[in-house]
Amino acid sequence: MRYVTINDGYAEFVISRSRFMSFAYHVESEEEVMQKVKMLKKTYFDATHVCYAAIWDELGNMSRFSDDGEPSGTAGAPIMDVIKGANLKKCLVAVVRYFGGVKLGTGGLTRAYSQGASDAIASCKRTEYALCDVYECNLDFASFKRISSTKGIDNISYCQDVTFTYSVEVGGDITHLIDKTNGKLRFVKQELPCYKEIID
Repeated sequence: MRYVTINDGYAEFVISRSRFMSFAYHVESEEEVMQKVKMLKKTYFDATHVCYAAIWDELGNMSRFSDDGEPSGTAGAPIMDVIKGANLKKCLVAVVRYFGGVKLGTGGLTRAYSQGASDAIASCKRTEYALCDVYECNLDFASFKRISSTKGIDNISYCQDVTFTYSVEVGGDITHLIDKTNGKLRFVKQELPCYKEIID
């Protein structure tokens, strides 16, 4: 199982004298979502609206959005549609609007908030994570040299032997490391899998 998330990003544009400032954040919880929204409302206290959408879990089941006073369905939902269209998880996109005196209509608002979300996401770096099994490993120095460049090896510690962790996407196995070390690899599989960043 994999998911894609983003780092922080920002974009800004003006439509019919209304200024739209778009912010994208990586988030890990609903509490973090609300803290960031509160921060934006405090920073831009004189803004007309601070609309947002967020998904804060790996599966996309934990989410919320807000129109913050804009006509129903014209702000939060379009932002959420952009997030889902980009197949992103664990992210918050908020769009701050300063009303410029010209009404945009429901269609215009939907397009503006969609553009704000798209532009903020486009400014971000994307990172992919995979659900991995993690093994605690131990090996002699000579044998470790044969596998030291293997992707997934991390947390290396040199003492009398070499201890390290090896992460492989769920469904994979550790057989190839056992073979390369002529069966000398000692390992214990961690009870629960965890998400690890994919580095090509």
